[in-house]
Amino acid sequence: MNVDPSDGHRPSRGGTRKAELVALASRMFREHGYHGVGMRALADAAGMQAASLYHHFRSKEELLLHTIYVVDRDMVVEQMPLLDGPESHAERLARLVRAHITHIGANRDAWLVAGRELRALSPDRLEAVQGYRRDYQRRIARHLAEGVDAGEFDCPDPRLATLAILDLINGPNEWFDPGGRLTIEQIADRYAEMVVRQLAPPAPTAGGGPTTRDGDT
Repeated sequence: MNVDPSDGHRPSRGGTRKAELVALASRMFREHGYHGVGMRALADAAGMQAASLYHHFRSKEELLLHTIYVVDRDMVVEQMPLLDGPESHAERLARLVRAHITHIGANRDAWLVAGRELRALSPDRLEAVQGYRRDYQRRIARHLAEGVDAGEFDCPDPRLATLAILDLINGPNEWFDPGGRLTIEQIADRYAEMVVRQLAPPAPTAGGGPTTRDGDT
């Protein structure tokens, strides 16, 4: 995986002030678009001189990269270990699904920017982001395959199932409303239940054979 040298291979964004600037940039990029915001406007909004902003970030693109890294590096590095541990494969997967969705709720601006402005990155930086995404996909797919081997999941194609799961759990990024009917925690719990239920092997019948799921023929 090609990683931009400015990221230091660490999930931390590097200090409170730098994190505040990333959060500010996330909001302004979401509201005005990446190309609609300049470094001077960002510096003015932060109450600092443009030269001081360049002390933290060498360019606007580097600031965009760190905004996207909130989602595509920090979350990935922090959450992949949730699939490790002594619990069942289903319990660990449910834990990751909940953490993934609650991360959306806690980082709304960064998630929206990561979804809309990814192609504004240079090829090397885009590849760095895509590398973290591929790592996340591979780790989930491996977990599903291990769950199949353990008899916990019915999943003939773990790679395809991983893509389906990610499509599902990324969805709240587009429609979640903090003032809506369900909190992000409630949504996370329900999604975790749905994911695990869909992967569960059919229960055996009284005669010893597997039952069919609702709608199966």
